[in-house]
Amino acid sequence: MKKKHYPTSLFIRFITHIVFTLFTKYYGIKAKMPENVKKLKAPYLVLGNHVGYWDPFITGYFLPEYTHFVSSDAAFRNPVIRFFLTKLGTIPKRKSIRDIKVIKDIISVIKQGENVGIFAEATRNWAGTTQAVDPSVAKLIKMLKVPVVVPVLKGMNLFNPRWAYKIRRTNVEIEYKLLFTKTDTAELSKKKIYDKFTKAIFHDEVEYQRKKMNVIHSRKRAEYINHALYLCPKCKSIDNFSVKGNVFYCRSCGYDIYINRYGFFERKSFGYLYFDNIRDWFTWENKQLIKSITKNIQKEYKDIIFEDTSSKVYVEAKNKKDLFFTGFADIKLYTNKIVIDYTNKNNKIILLFSDIQTINPQVNERLEVYYNNTAYRIIGNEPGISAIKWEIAANVIWKLSGQYNKLSSYINL
Repeated sequence: MKKKHYPTSLFIRFITHIVFTLFTKYYGIKAKMPENVKKLKAPYLVLGNHVGYWDPFITGYFLPEYTHFVSSDAAFRNPVIRFFLTKLGTIPKRKSIRDIKVIKDIISVIKQGENVGIFAEATRNWAGTTQAVDPSVAKLIKMLKVPVVVPVLKGMNLFNPRWAYKIRRTNVEIEYKLLFTKTDTAELSKKKIYDKFTKAIFHDEVEYQRKKMNVIHSRKRAEYINHALYLCPKCKSIDNFSVKGNVFYCRSCGYDIYINRYGFFERKSFGYLYFDNIRDWFTWENKQLIKSITKNIQKEYKDIIFEDTSSKVYVEAKNKKDLFFTGFADIKLYTNKIVIDYTNKNNKIILLFSDIQTINPQVNERLEVYYNNTAYRIIGNEPGISAIKWEIAANVIWKLSGQYNKLSSYINL
């Protein structure tokens, strides 16, 4: 019998199914599943929007056929999680790096008659609005020549936002669509496939919530939103927010926000409200950071642009699976490099942007940097330190230095 690519454990699959039967019933998660998806036979491709940590488990639970999801290889570094992901036939991929192996793995799983699930945004979105999708997704659809199912998660950014550490009870629904048949993938052009797909997958949680006004049952609606919101709109200070319960405020100027039971922003004290939602604030701060980094590069600024002090630093082991702790360090951004300056050692590691392969936030917003094929993981000195600002800054630097192959497709520069 031919050996399967990414085989699964029936026992672990059974346990996972029981867990998520209870999980979805307990939290009241609903699925809108049309008949043409219910009756669809494997293999097919599942391409959904990506918001929360539990997306692949919840999305896969409602599907009539088992699906192998593609996941960042960073998730495999925890030995317990690695055990379960391996037993569930999860396909690892290096995040934000063009990975030929993962394409071959996807093709192999499809050829053996099983489904593959991919979150086309390549990362969980930050504010509930579907991010830009790499056009290569259309090429993949054409290559595989199988039906495409699109699940759109709605309410997930209120239930399990990327920046929060805990689930908040609210209404969640997943709307499944059979977007392309096998015939469609053969006959439609890549442009038509891409245009139709990006329209189908798009979801704006802010506008959705303005219509639905679903209540978020939580006393910690603000924790830890400063993973996503790092720039104060009043005083422009970076990473200077404190959060507690449903409130967060800037330690520099006192600008404070109360997140109401519907997830919208209000001033806790009197004063001007710059934004009433996370989407608009997140979009504004990223534009501000892009402008600032661009100006610093244009004027050949030599000093530190920003830094995260007393961060924990881990380095990838030789087995490429585990990480080992190397000490505490101040992580400093310059226009051409990142410096890891260890606080209790006379030691610095210099990571030149010309040799950095990728930089992005991982689970719990741990910053991960690939440098000369070695992973460095950096964890802030307190919960809420933003990692996304590093990825945005890196993308600006790469773009202005002509390193277009390193750009994250979901960051709008």
